[in-house]
Amino acid sequence: MLENIMYVFIEFKYVNKNMTKQKYTLFSPNAPKFSEGMGKMGDDEREYYNEVVDAYKRGETIDFCDYIHEEQWKYFYQQTKGIEGAVELMGPLPKHWPVDAKMNIKVFNAVVYKKLQEMLSKKKQFPFLGIERNANQLDKHFLLTYGSVREHERECVMQALERLEVLNNSLYSRPDGKEELQKHVNIDYIFPIRNNHVKYRNIEGTDKVLDMKVKYDHLKVAPALYEAAKRTHCWVVLDVYPFNDNLNGTPSEKFLWPLFLGIPFIYIGSQQQREVLTSWGVTPNDSFSTDVRSTCEQMMWLKSIFNDPHLAQQWQNKQGPLIIENRKALDSLAGLLRNNPA
Repeated sequence: MLENIMYVFIEFKYVNKNMTKQKYTLFSPNAPKFSEGMGKMGDDEREYYNEVVDAYKRGETIDFCDYIHEEQWKYFYQQTKGIEGAVELMGPLPKHWPVDAKMNIKVFNAVVYKKLQEMLSKKKQFPFLGIERNANQLDKHFLLTYGSVREHERECVMQALERLEVLNNSLYSRPDGKEELQKHVNIDYIFPIRNNHVKYRNIEGTDKVLDMKVKYDHLKVAPALYEAAKRTHCWVVLDVYPFNDNLNGTPSEKFLWPLFLGIPFIYIGSQQQREVLTSWGVTPNDSFSTDVRSTCEQMMWLKSIFNDPHLAQQWQNKQGPLIIENRKALDSLAGLLRNNPA
């Protein structure tokens, strides 16, 4: 199972002689791969986490900048049990994961907080599209952004949607396929013929690869997303590691866009991500899907509505109050993250 491959990059950030913070993150283009299969940590992975444990025991604050796998957390917990120390996490730990009473844990989604602040500072540039949407002016079914980092879970969702032609009248982006990753895209129980020709795509529908600086600066792509949103019935938030319930999942900044712009959206994410999103007062405009099949079925059902002008308008009219409530949740989210981060 590729879900158990962890990408670890270590960054040491010294604040002063007596106060240091070590950052450990899953995302790095040059990071080594670890522990594939059976959910067990490999020797290299354990060696990295021994460094984390040693730093914790020295009194350093350990900042897990991204997601942490259940097996990684259990190992860290076992090695630090009964020792006082401080840990910072991007997302809350699932309720069934062990926690030591002497461990001071702070949870703060810095990525969402930062991107939200940037967005709200640009409200005048991107007027809220609001609750009254004319379905006759919407010529695309969905708007979906994948991102630049390829991963097993998102790739399974995307390839199923592409092979079923769910996205044949949609605006979406995706990275191209990598041969090594492709080996782990296990949807052949649906499609007996493997797709080895996954192609890059941007939301404009061309194969022009955007500069990395542009892709990671969300405000630079905001004009394109804003114009695309005006044409689209529904935004699809395909979050990172969707359906991987072995991580301390928390929503990425992807869900901010439809709330900020004011259009309906559906959310594809893990159980933990869905729970956190709900705790923030955010509700998708259609029910949560829980696996690849239910995602495809949900989107095909919505397509059938969008293809009927009368039903499409009825659906849009019904979403208005929820769009407003979600925008209110967005406006108050920064304060919620600051004052009640967990």
